[in-house]
Amino acid sequence: MGLGAKGAIAAGAGTPEVASQAWFEAYLAAFNRADEAVFGSYYTDDIQFFGQAAQVTGRQAVLDFYRKVREHLQERVELLTYVGDPARQHALAVIRTTLTAHRDWPDMPTGPLKAGDRRESVSFVMYDIKDGRFSRVRSARFSPQKGRAA
Repeated sequence: MGLGAKGAIAAGAGTPEVASQAWFEAYLAAFNRADEAVFGSYYTDDIQFFGQAAQVTGRQAVLDFYRKVREHLQERVELLTYVGDPARQHALAVIRTTLTAHRDWPDMPTGPLKAGDRRESVSFVMYDIKDGRFSRVRSARFSPQKGRAA
């Protein structure tokens, strides 16, 4: 996947069309391998991010949040369902998230984790797309977190 100015996803031969499932899967693959340069290029500079564990504004704030998360755990996301807007302005995904702690995180925003703990949840995630990048991400949990004490 080619990267253009400011890390933007560049159009070109072999590059998936914005808001297509292949485009989104490339984003998830970069996220899962912690490739900040690539997954961060999917965000506008002023992205509004409303996640389960953080609500932040700005690409750098999102990247800083995930950097802190990865200090404590591995986060892996798996696409279960994807619907892209034909106008390429919105996308909806159902995502299974698996968190595996590699060190204790007693003050994790969604509840304490100890090294070795594993949590799994399914969420609906809505993406607003502007100029080929995510401008707003909103997440809502669909299933309870497996592995978390009630």
